[in-house]
Amino acid sequence: MNAADPLSPFTRASFASLARAGCFADPDGVASGEAGSRESGTHVRFHLRLAGQTVAEARFQAYGCPHTLAVANWLAGEVAGRRREALVPGTPADWAARFEVPVAKLGRLLVIEDALRACLEAWPKAVQ
Repeated sequence: MNAADPLSPFTRASFASLARAGCFADPDGVASGEAGSRESGTHVRFHLRLAGQTVAEARFQAYGCPHTLAVANWLAGEVAGRRREALVPGTPADWAARFEVPVAKLGRLLVIEDALRACLEAWPKAVQ
């Protein structure tokens, strides 16, 4: 990070692609979870296509700063292939270090974590 660009190269690259943004056309077999609000400046929703106890694929929708979108995009890729009991990869502090998120924005990463954990509550009882 430098004064001219407040985003680290890793954050900039993730934010530039956002390949996992959006939702699935067919909601069958999808667990979704969300947290935050536009009014607060950060709103995140994850959509997990499930295959039993495993995430087959993930998408996200978010309103927030570039750090928020970059981390959500990265996490959507990280959770693919994970089992329910190991859904959340690391902690918001780990993500902040990886993406060089300013301390003032750490609360946004907590919203992201809450949205991902909300997917666990939406995980169909039949496949738990």
